[in-house]
Amino acid sequence: MILVVGATGVLGSKTCKELLEKGQQVRAMVRASTNQDSIDALKKLGAEIAVADLKDPASVKTACQGVEAVVSTATSVSRPSESNNFDSVDQQGQLNLVALAKESSVKHFVYISFPEFQGTFPLQSAKRAVEAALRTSGMDYTILQAPHFQESWLVAPTGINPETNAMLTFGGGKGKISWIAIDDVCKAISASLNAPKARNRTLQIGGTEALSQNDIIVRCETLAGRPLKREDMPQEQLDTMFSSGDPMMMTFSGLMSVCVEEGCEVDNSEAEKILGFRPRPIKDHLAQLVASLPAS
Repeated sequence: MILVVGATGVLGSKTCKELLEKGQQVRAMVRASTNQDSIDALKKLGAEIAVADLKDPASVKTACQGVEAVVSTATSVSRPSESNNFDSVDQQGQLNLVALAKESSVKHFVYISFPEFQGTFPLQSAKRAVEAALRTSGMDYTILQAPHFQESWLVAPTGINPETNAMLTFGGGKGKISWIAIDDVCKAISASLNAPKARNRTLQIGGTEALSQNDIIVRCETLAGRPLKREDMPQEQLDTMFSSGDPMMMTFSGLMSVCVEEGCEVDNSEAEKILGFRPRPIKDHLAQLVASLPAS
C-alpha cells in the first residue's frame, strides 16, 4: 500500500492515476474539506481514501497505518489560507508526516522537492528542513528535485497568455531552466518506488533542454509563424515582492528570480541510470501552447 499525500493536487492526483494504472495499491490522503467530486474521481480510479490533515498528527498517524511507502506531493502553494501555509503545511506538517511515517514502520518515503536556488524564501526553507529530516530519519527515502513545471509556469499568469497573445518574463528572462512536464515527474515517482538504487538518494530530474524564457518565446514564434508580444516583470518589482514580508510573495519572488539569470539546468544522467528516466521533449508542450493562441 502506498500513501499519496497531496492526492487532490495536480501532481498528486496524476501520481495516484499513474500508480494505480501500474497495479499498485494506493491510499489517497484527503482533507475533510476536500471537494466531493475530487474524492469521487480518486475512488473511481481505484484509490482507497484516507481523510487526514497534515496539521492533525493523529489523523496522519491513522493514514500511515499498514502503509509500505509514502509519496508526499503536498504543498500550500496552490491553495494558501490563514491555516494552510508554508509553516503549517510545507514545513511542520511535512515534518510531522516524516516522524509519523517512521513511527508507523513505513519502509520508503518519496518526497518531491526542487533544486537549491539562490536566496532564502519560505518554501525553500521548508523543503530543505524536510529533506534534512528525511536523511536522518532512519527510513529509506528518495528525494526527487524537479525545477519549474511546464504546465504551471509556461501558461498564464506566469507564462503565455492566450487572451493577450503575450508571454511574461521575469527580469529579462535569461536564466535557462530544464522545464519539466508533470507527467514526467509522476513517472519518476513511480520508478523510484521500484528502484532499489533510488533508496537514500537525492535525484534531480528535468526536461530534455534548458531554455530561457526568451528561448521559449523564440520557439513559440517559430511554431506560430508570427511574433508574440513580450511583457517583463523587472527585477525591481521582484525585489519589492520579496521585501514585502509576505511569505507567498517572497516565495514567488524567489521562484521567479530563477528565471532572471540564475536558471536551473538539470543533468538527468544519474536519474536515467537509476530510474530509466527519459523525459519527453518540450516541443510537444510548446506546440500545445501555440495551438491555444488566437489566430492573429
